[in-house]
Amino acid sequence: MKRIAYITVKAPFGTQETFILTEMLALKDRGADILILPRDKSGALFHKEAAPLIKDTLSTPWFDVNIAKNFIRFICRKPVSFIKIVYDIAFKARNIRIALKNLIVFPKAVSLSEDIKKASISHIHAHWASTPSTMAYIISKVTGIPWSFTAHRGDIAENNIINKKCTSALFVRAIDEEGRKDLTGIVADSALQRKILTIHMGVKVAGNIRKPEISREAFTILCPANFVPKKGHRYLFESCRILSDKGISFECLISGDGPLEDELKEMVEGLPVGCNIRFLGRLPHEQLLGLYAEGRVDVVVLPSIVTGDGVREGIPVALMEAMSYGIPVISTRTGGIPELLGDGSGIMVEERDTESLADAIEKLINDPDYYALMSMRGRKKVERDFNISLISKRLLELFSTGIQ
Repeated sequence: MKRIAYITVKAPFGTQETFILTEMLALKDRGADILILPRDKSGALFHKEAAPLIKDTLSTPWFDVNIAKNFIRFICRKPVSFIKIVYDIAFKARNIRIALKNLIVFPKAVSLSEDIKKASISHIHAHWASTPSTMAYIISKVTGIPWSFTAHRGDIAENNIINKKCTSALFVRAIDEEGRKDLTGIVADSALQRKILTIHMGVKVAGNIRKPEISREAFTILCPANFVPKKGHRYLFESCRILSDKGISFECLISGDGPLEDELKEMVEGLPVGCNIRFLGRLPHEQLLGLYAEGRVDVVVLPSIVTGDGVREGIPVALMEAMSYGIPVISTRTGGIPELLGDGSGIMVEERDTESLADAIEKLINDPDYYALMSMRGRKKVERDFNISLISKRLLELFSTGIQ
């Protein structure tokens, strides 16, 4: 089995990138040998499920004396390579901000090249088309080791030398069809476009799950999402007010954190008591999945929107995870969400349509047969198309042989 280097932002540390944790753990389950290289040094382990990955992680700072020495040695030994890489990552960048971000990770990438060669790495894979893939690009240039990267959503819009990266990479992975179309729009060369594949993010399909049934106490809604504009929390809050005005009993749990936290909490304070909205904070991944396994959530709602500056969802892993436990989901027709729910595997409403969102929740509450149907459809969709066991197998094939 080949040894693979995975470049992340912070994973296995930090609160984000749980979907990357799931992927790396699935690769290890298939016998892959992984070396994880976080872009950012962090010693905080938030998700306990990441503990098995710590021994496979080389966490280093952005810059220190050792990195400086390795970088100076590289410049002295390979000045031509140094100049070519600077030209690619800085002068080919579309603006100064991106050029500076790339230059900041340059010394660390060069220093890690030495570690990667010593570790006998045969393939490098980076998550995010931003600076993690810049690091992978540099390391590949220095070592000659083949590489690939996964592009998600906002990182595609940033367009950090994507054309140059697609030229160099063995393959490029988009997580949904919209992402693939965005990438092919940036990369004009048809030969490079053939390198771009749609390979979904995946989730572990839950084993024995509770029989889907509506809570006999308060119907429980959960929204697990970062507090950022594209998640559309305010529209869920307004739908809760509509349901409360109808005298419908429910509980709405909000899991996450982010820059809009104070603003969202102020909104909730202004709502009627019957809305029964409660903030849980950021939950470790295993605790969130524990809520699903214990049958404490009746529906997961993600009222996503496309923001004024065009930011939108990919295919939210939060929805996949709920569906894998047989929990019905409700979301909007934005971004990559129709790719997950468009065949009736979940409920979709138009973005910002609070009345339709409230009606969809009410129908699940009042119609047990419909509830059971949505539960079954969602579970089957994840088993078939978003099963991390199958996706990890495909990734290992690509790491080994590339596109055939």
